Formats: sequence, structure tokens, C-alpha cells
Amino acid sequence: MMLKTPAEWGDQQVSILDLFGTFPGELGGKAAVDQTVADTATTTRIGEDFAEGKAMEVRGTSTFFEDGEQLDLNSLTDITDLLGRAIAN
Repeated sequence: MMLKTPAEWGDQQVSILDLFGTFPGELGGKAAVDQTVADTATTTRIGEDFAEGKAMEVRGTSTFFEDGEQLDLNSLTDITDLLGRAIAN
């Protein structure tokens, strides 16, 4: 469901919990989603992931790395060439 509606929730600066609350079928129901969102462990995990991305200078989704180096991929061909080289090695 989330992959079908990114325009509704991507790059938002306000809470979109109500929108995500409409997606709970696969996640154990709305109560389970609300409990996970309210859990401080969830906030901690998100903060850790954010800090790691910031330290690695991640600019957005998707950001690719090879041998610890961030890659500048601008086209599908860049990605397929990278994968081809990786498979060949």
C-alpha cells in the first residue's frame, strides 16, 4: 500500500500518522501500529538510522555505496553497469 501512495506521504514536514493508520491490515491492526509508533524504542531506532544516514552523507532514497564509498548514480544505466561489474567480480 505504501508503495502505491508515495505522493501522499513522501517528504512531508507534518505528521502523516492518520494516513499510515489506514494501512494496518498487514501489520496486525491499527492498535498494533499505534503501539509501535508510540513505543520509545521505535523513536530511538529511527533516530539511530537517521544519524547513521547523516554520518554517511545520504542525500535521499535510494543512495548507493560500493566498498564504503557513496556512488553518484544518475541513470538506470549507471545502476545496471555497477551491478554488472559487481557480478563479474
